[in-house]
Amino acid sequence: MARFFPLIVIGATVTLVAPALAQDASKASPAKIVTKTLVGSEAQKECFSLHNKQRLHYRFHADGPLNFKLSHQEEREVVDVRRDGADSATGSFTPRKAADHCLVWTNTGKRSVTLRYELRRGPK
Repeated sequence: MARFFPLIVIGATVTLVAPALAQDASKASPAKIVTKTLVGSEAQKECFSLHNKQRLHYRFHADGPLNFKLSHQEEREVVDVRRDGADSATGSFTPRKAADHCLVWTNTGKRSVTLRYELRRGPK
């Protein structure tokens, strides 16, 4: 019995660890939550890679109007989503092909605006 004990320990370890190693890379990532105060004429930019099997879920709220865009570069900047003068928005986006994308919030006003945003990448 004593000589089988190491095999039992190894078997138990594999049983516990294998599911964690087998997790699909396309599963939802944890949400990223950021709070930032933008002074007049300041922008907040958040960039990341997305592939066409992922969906980006985003949400933001601000205590004043901001210009918001989600874009990526091809030969030039391609704006996928735009909201001007918005103090909040919620949405999701799935790219047609893999690319680096950026979310940008711009305070075009003179007073400071506090922005809170959340984003999460998940499967399509």
